Amino acid sequence: MDLRRRWPVLDELCKCAVGFPDMEIWAFGSMLRSERPRDLDVLIIYSCREDVAGIREMGFWELSLPPVEIIAMTRDEESHYDFIKITNARRLIPA
Repeated sequence: MDLRRRWPVLDELCKCAVGFPDMEIWAFGSMLRSERPRDLDVLIIYSCREDVAGIREMGFWELSLPPVEIIAMTRDEESHYDFIKITNARRLIPA
């Protein structure tokens, strides 16, 4: 399933994230298993906290339908929690 095609707000978020070269965008949660998820869970892996604030300001992600729920972690945090593996997250960018 092409998640960015299915939910254009994810495509928009990914296009905005391209401006932050160290940022990774991952999809996880019910959008990977359901045709009608209540929200779109997104993990942002970042190296610069200001980049996360910048991407949050580029769109009203939480007001979309379904709303985008963003969790942001550094690479070290993700590695510590093994979040990607535990949630079976799927990378959106970089591809």
